[in-house]
Amino acid sequence: MQWTTRPLFAATLLGLGLCTTAATAQAEGFALGAKLGTTGLGLEGTVGLRDHLNLRGGVYGLDYSRELEEDGIEYDGDLELRSAALLADWHPFGGGFRVSAGGYYNGNEFSGSAEGSLDIGNDTYDARLDATVDWDSFAPYLGVGYGNAVAGGGWSFAFDLGVMFTGSPNVDLDGQVSDPILQDRFEDDLRREEAQLEDDVEDIEYYPVLNLGLAYRF
Repeated sequence: MQWTTRPLFAATLLGLGLCTTAATAQAEGFALGAKLGTTGLGLEGTVGLRDHLNLRGGVYGLDYSRELEEDGIEYDGDLELRSAALLADWHPFGGGFRVSAGGYYNGNEFSGSAEGSLDIGNDTYDARLDATVDWDSFAPYLGVGYGNAVAGGGWSFAFDLGVMFTGSPNVDLDGQVSDPILQDRFEDDLRREEAQLEDDVEDIEYYPVLNLGLAYRF
């Protein structure tokens, strides 16, 4: 997955939806905010729909490099956090506490590479290996939090704790062995390694969301 047209399209739809809703809900207020947490850096907009119910949308992203070891192979890679959300915030008691539900466009992806003497399948190869791990592009979300950006006026604090239901990771391995004669056998071992990795991570179906932020009501 690449952070190109799909998330930008999602963000555009999100912005249009927020603007349309804001036009019909001006009496309830409109706020913009910034977030930082496990989804990366984010920009959010919130509109009040009715008493105790708000609509919140945002776009988030962050890149950072890290090393990851799996099945004895150490990958040098980059984790790209890319997502866009549309959430309903329900404030059951009329205060800051909220229950949130909705969905994320999920463009999170890890890409890494390893080079040298690598154990692939039952053999050892002098090769270069490229790995990509991504998840379902749509992830339902459920969580709780604190903060009502459109209540009162001026600045407000926000906190989110929840889970994105991302589905099992998809693993893709590609590579090139230094000796072309071994390439076919290498490809067969690569497919077995790919299947084994997917079995190892199939239970990782959730992504934790923990974010802190500030918002300003206009």
